[in-house]
Amino acid sequence: MKSYADAHCDTVVKAMEAGENMLEFSGQLNLEKLAAYGTAVQIFAIWLEPKYYPIAMRQTVKYLDYYLEQMERYKDRVGMVKGFSDILENKKQGRLSAILSLEGGEALEGEIAALRMFHRLGVRLMTLTWNHRNALADGVAERGTGGGLTTFGKVVVKEMERLGMLVDVSHLTDAGFYDVAKMAEQPFVASHSNARAICPHPRNLTDEQLKIIGEMDGFVGLNFFPPFVAEKDAVTQDDLLRQLTYMLDMAGEDAVGLGSDFDGIDVTPTDLRAVEDMALFLERMEQEFGSHLAEKIREKNFLRVAERVWK
Repeated sequence: MKSYADAHCDTVVKAMEAGENMLEFSGQLNLEKLAAYGTAVQIFAIWLEPKYYPIAMRQTVKYLDYYLEQMERYKDRVGMVKGFSDILENKKQGRLSAILSLEGGEALEGEIAALRMFHRLGVRLMTLTWNHRNALADGVAERGTGGGLTTFGKVVVKEMERLGMLVDVSHLTDAGFYDVAKMAEQPFVASHSNARAICPHPRNLTDEQLKIIGEMDGFVGLNFFPPFVAEKDAVTQDDLLRQLTYMLDMAGEDAVGLGSDFDGIDVTPTDLRAVEDMALFLERMEQEFGSHLAEKIREKNFLRVAERVWK
């Protein structure tokens, strides 16, 4: 089966909380199932339940320790990525590529030194907020305030660019998005967000935002969560393809890819319930868009942005 790049899943957190390993985890994605896609590239996010916010850094370190132990245990199957050359080497060796991200700046606890520490440990992407307000910015659940990036949030964005980390605007308020767009000197990403014009959920991106990501040579990953895909009771791959088509029209064919949110969603499209169903969806993309464009969506667009930012 063809490989692909997926910009977001929550498997690390869910597997550790379940007391399972990442090879055979009983959720929507595990390393064994992912290996069916050859040299797939997967971003593994560390997400914190709000109950952990008072001990955000401590809890993040626990998840990080679990992730690093799993990467060492299964290093014959998966290679941990700290730079773009690691992806190339993993593909050469026939291994999966695993990239670590933080979903929410709560993990920093207001310390820029923590960002540098997490970078040294392998974090290569950070979503600035989850849904709530933190020291960096307002999340989408706080959109009524009109708040964007804080002074500390702007410092974090600048330091992420200096370090060569991908800045992720998924979950940010509109004001936060435009703050990032105004100051960004590198491409930024929306790792798991869809088009608001197709599904008017505040987690999705406006036409203007999609165009800005394209103009900045950035990346937006299609989220599979039905409430972000379409306003209907049951969502299918047809609805995902409709989102992709619109996002391509707005952001351009070089800016759109995949950000499944597997293991972070409790409801899925009826015909795309887990990673083993990705094979059919990849086929559907090729039928819909042709092999050249489908390959861009599958992995080339994400890899292009990663190569540019991970200096």
